[in-house]
Amino acid sequence: MSANKTVSAPRKTLTFIVFGSAIALLTSCSSDQSASESTSSFVGVSEVSSSQAIQAPDWGHVHNLALIGNTIYVGAHGGFWKQDGGKEPVLVSQPLFDVMGLSGSSDRWLASGHPGPEMDAPSNLGLIESLDGGVSWQSVSLLGEVDFHRLVISGDTLIGISAHDNSLLRSTNSGQTWSNLGVSSIFDLAVDPKNPEMVVATTENGTIQSADGGMTFTSISPPVQLMLLSWDEEGLYAASVDGQILFSTDNGVNWVQRGTLGGQAMALAVDSSTVVGVVGESIFESTDGGETFVERIGG
Repeated sequence: MSANKTVSAPRKTLTFIVFGSAIALLTSCSSDQSASESTSSFVGVSEVSSSQAIQAPDWGHVHNLALIGNTIYVGAHGGFWKQDGGKEPVLVSQPLFDVMGLSGSSDRWLASGHPGPEMDAPSNLGLIESLDGGVSWQSVSLLGEVDFHRLVISGDTLIGISAHDNSLLRSTNSGQTWSNLGVSSIFDLAVDPKNPEMVVATTENGTIQSADGGMTFTSISPPVQLMLLSWDEEGLYAASVDGQILFSTDNGVNWVQRGTLGGQAMALAVDSSTVVGVVGESIFESTDGGETFVERIGG
């Protein structure tokens, strides 16, 4: 897709072919990087014994997290999972697929990724949606064309990063058609849930901000190098490259430093004062806005 070209794709239903009751977990993804080494203790992270933390299932590498209330939703190499506080994680998606770019809510989940062995679909799923809590998924657009590794939503506006060439794609009609904003150096991004024109993104050269929906960006200067972002109604949360949690209420211009995850996070999600992040093979949780963390799901 050329820059600023509006593209559309017909809406299709993915055909699922089930060969048996057992679901085989995928073992690798061509675009994955190896997971960070798991760590048993971190400076600044509250220690939790293995008997207190729920043990993670064999869901493979975790790509994205979402958080609604006390329920964590996991987009992983081995499917779409949910975990209510204190309970065992449950595999939701049927059949299993490699879930990338997870975003949305309990009413409408959006994702991308790659098909599982029981799915009759091209290698890149484009934008897919679920209207039944993540159990079944249908194609919305870009089937066979794009694999979104990052996908954020504000109202009817969707902004995603294509895994293949790092192009920044934007839709203003819930994903039906897309504009290619060009190749970017963005690693992660977040969009203001109250204003889809306000976007903050991280790059290896620093943090950038857009006030026109990702068309143009200017540099901003957090006190540390940021890696991951997550925006909710209260403000913008970030995790630095070494796991420091920061919070901003003015679109990333000024930041307050909170606690630390103790290591480089691979996924981050927030809901009100609850913050969850993946470090190594574990998911850590804070219920005080990122000041302190405990291990909620152990790797």
